[in-house]
Amino acid sequence: MPGETPNNDLLRPQSSAVYRRRRLVALVLLVVVLAIVVGLVWWLVSLFRPATGEGAPAPASTPGVAATPSGEAPASPSASATGTAPASGPTDEAGEDPSPSSTGEAAATGNCPAGDMVISAATDQPTYGEGEEPVLELRVDNTGEEPCEANLGTTQQVFTVYSGSDRIFSTEDCQVDGQDALVEISPDEQERARFTWPRVRSAEECGETTSEPRSGTYRLEVSLGELKAQPVTFNLQ
Repeated sequence: MPGETPNNDLLRPQSSAVYRRRRLVALVLLVVVLAIVVGLVWWLVSLFRPATGEGAPAPASTPGVAATPSGEAPASPSASATGTAPASGPTDEAGEDPSPSSTGEAAATGNCPAGDMVISAATDQPTYGEGEEPVLELRVDNTGEEPCEANLGTTQQVFTVYSGSDRIFSTEDCQVDGQDALVEISPDEQERARFTWPRVRSAEECGETTSEPRSGTYRLEVSLGELKAQPVTFNLQ
């Protein structure tokens, strides 16, 4: 308007510093917008991506090889064509098999060869008067050339008394807590186990009996594990 002084700032050209500041602000805004866009795209993709390990097919196992837990050895292979048998059970530090099949048999029979052990039956006298209790004997001989051990415990001994075909008494009927007893027997030596029979009847599984043995001739049979002796007779008055 006439008489007014013009604003020189509006007509003055912008300096280069002002342009640089505007470009810098615009660039920062662009970077921020791009970062937001990228973040949104990544978020959308993650919504449709399956979780790690889910939905992916499991790797095929190797034929003929069974999976085993970490730290454990695979199972032993079966016996090969060379005749080597697989291990039958855990072994102790000495390499011996402590399974019940081996240690149980050793504890029960000792190491005497069956052919070297001979057992026989006997009584301390042939005839017993009224009230006398017969002493029954099981005798064991080692006919081999080397000392050996045999189980002579009550788990192996059986004394049985018969009258004809009537089974009168047996130590098997009422035995409780039988014991093993490994005994070393030298060649040409004899071990003896004795049982005093109280002249009573017994029944299988320790059943009740009422009758008592009468006077007459009786037959004693003894056994030690699988070994059996020839019977002997004795008399009761």
